[in-house]
Amino acid sequence: MRARGSRASTVLASGTALVCLACGDGPSGRAGADDRPDPPAADGELVAVGGTEIFVRRIGSGDPIVVVHGGPVLDHGYLLPHLEPLARGYELILYDQRLSGRSAGQVDSASVRVETFVDDIEALRLELGLGRVHLLAHSWGGLLALNYAVRYPDRLRSLVLVSPMPPSADLWQEEQRRVAERVSAADSASMAQARSSEAFARGEPDGIRAALTAAYRIQFHDRSLVDRLTLFVPEDYNDRSRQFGYMMPDLMDFDLTDRLGRIEAPTLILYGGDEPGASISGEILADSIARATLARVPEAGHFPFVERPEAFLSLVGDFLRDHPNDDP
Repeated sequence: MRARGSRASTVLASGTALVCLACGDGPSGRAGADDRPDPPAADGELVAVGGTEIFVRRIGSGDPIVVVHGGPVLDHGYLLPHLEPLARGYELILYDQRLSGRSAGQVDSASVRVETFVDDIEALRLELGLGRVHLLAHSWGGLLALNYAVRYPDRLRSLVLVSPMPPSADLWQEEQRRVAERVSAADSASMAQARSSEAFARGEPDGIRAALTAAYRIQFHDRSLVDRLTLFVPEDYNDRSRQFGYMMPDLMDFDLTDRLGRIEAPTLILYGGDEPGASISGEILADSIARATLARVPEAGHFPFVERPEAFLSLVGDFLRDHPNDDP
């Protein structure tokens, strides 16, 4: 999305590494074989909600933390093993959003709306028999979590937003502009090279993974650490990404800022210290949410749990311990 009102094959937002490689004119066709295998199948189950099947993985035991991944179209796997230490005291409930990861790859086009993705969180909470939950969301997932917290304020014990997508389209555009200013000629060449490969042109997972990695690299403080991201690319990634294009009208002109005051849960808003989002939308979120704390992880970008895991886990762990789930 280079400008509001247009469709692009790659979307990069600053605090939101939102990448949709085939929302517009991208590679098409059935994915072929990889030179490098995808990560092994994750342990989990498909849960029927909202007219589709959502892949759910549960790790650990204790008060539930529902984890909302970024992407979109990717799965929850890039958050692991980085979040797994939290499972020592909590049950992590990770799921792949509709059209994403190992969830069903075909949905009704009318259901590809922000509202439906938010409905899925509540449907999963009910289906899994959970009471109030901690909600932890990253990047694009942060926008979904904000919408959920506005709509269902009494369902949350706490809210953790990690490098969240901004609460308005205007702020999103500003963050995109700031990130674009940081892209060097070498960065542009690396992304162009990845997208010009035969594997990418054929829609092969390995080629798509390389393009995603090149896009995400620019959002790291230490760019060599991008290889620590485990990116699962389904064979029908391009078709899923094309379907996600139905979401674009929802992302052209949205604004949650006037409704953020409805959020009742204590909220941790956490960014990598390098991210423009910390100063652009982070302060707005912190000022608008009554019980919010804004924190930065130094020497980190959009993936602070990868670059500075100890600092990240210390901040999140301390916050969660301060807000235990008191449901009976």
